[in-house]
Amino acid sequence: MATVLNARLNQVIAVDGEPRSFFFNGRLLSAEDLSREQAARDGAERRLARLIGCGVAEGLTVAAGAGSVLHIAAGLGVAPSGAVIDIGNLDLDLSSAGRGSSFSGFGNCAAGLAEGQPVAGLYLLTLTPAWSAQGRAATLLGEVGACNRRTEQPAVRARLVEVQAPGGLNVASLRNELSVALLSPGQGLSSVPAGGRVGWWMRQRIGGGAAAPGLTADELPLALLQIDAKAVPQWVDTDSARRRLAAPPGEAGDASWPQSWAVEMQALAAQFLAELMEAQASTAAFVWLPPTLPLNAAQLTQFRRLLPGGVPERPQPLNRALFARALLDGWQDVPMRRGSAHLHLAQLEGHPERLLLRATGALSSGSDGVGSGQGERTSAKVASAAARILGAGRRREGGPTKEELAVAASALTQTPDRKRPQR
Repeated sequence: MATVLNARLNQVIAVDGEPRSFFFNGRLLSAEDLSREQAARDGAERRLARLIGCGVAEGLTVAAGAGSVLHIAAGLGVAPSGAVIDIGNLDLDLSSAGRGSSFSGFGNCAAGLAEGQPVAGLYLLTLTPAWSAQGRAATLLGEVGACNRRTEQPAVRARLVEVQAPGGLNVASLRNELSVALLSPGQGLSSVPAGGRVGWWMRQRIGGGAAAPGLTADELPLALLQIDAKAVPQWVDTDSARRRLAAPPGEAGDASWPQSWAVEMQALAAQFLAELMEAQASTAAFVWLPPTLPLNAAQLTQFRRLLPGGVPERPQPLNRALFARALLDGWQDVPMRRGSAHLHLAQLEGHPERLLLRATGALSSGSDGVGSGQGERTSAKVASAAARILGAGRRREGGPTKEELAVAASALTQTPDRKRPQR
């Protein structure tokens, strides 16, 4: 909307939003007038839903069934547009999956759940809100054709969005690499430009900085899966594609990024553990490690069996406050390649089944012994240096410049979980 110049107090100023119809006695109402009321109501509901974020609020889990059938559990979710998706249990047959319109994600992609021959490959399963016509209404004009419907029932449409991963990836580690690329922008696949986002969020980039098409704002991803030529799922990863309800992620300087990043790292940890505990799991499957991995004794045993070496024999006991801090700090760090990660193991005092594995840079270790990671946005060293610069100010000759002070302030605002020390 254009900037309003010379606005006055008590002046009524038009703002963005859907208009509504104005009713008065004697007015002739048309379908457009009543549709305008529906649009205004839907727009208000979507804006309200966006205040609580987007993602899956409850349910909507996906599991492979017999043959080409997927089971989608009843649940509730909110698309990035604010559209609410509320469904009961759903059995979805993928055997009609075929290529549709062009799409961009990891590379050249296609979208659709149209009639046609199944195409083997990798896909994101998404749900989009829709309306289903119910019955026919009586009219004064006789038959009015296809637009005649008595009511419209809330509905959903399922789509398969093809994901074309870069060539050269190890088949064994494909799920691990894709989960990192989907949940950790700027990490993972080498074809993803620095600072670019991939996956189902809107901020995607291709070479040269040009914007690439993304999923529509009405789409809610539920799972990443691979199907064969008969549309039979070979594997289904729900945590790689979905996220729990949270504010949409933004760039590093946005106020909402810590919560959104933590949600994505929690999803990455969940996907890692799910794949780790599968009967066919192998060492070659895990190229990347999540920055923080809450696990139990059985999961730790499996980790040590598949990924030997690096895990301390004895966990460091931490009281509840330190354990919670290590967990929260870890959610703000970035995934680490297994070959370059330094592992720390902690245990909640009095609870031997509550374990925490942290993967950090080889030279990164916090004072609590559990490590503080090397995420560029939450580095303890960066935060400490920034605090010292701000504390020194320009009290002495040759002190920090205005630019250095600005950078230090920016660093601290990007690590909101770390308090500025009192001086």
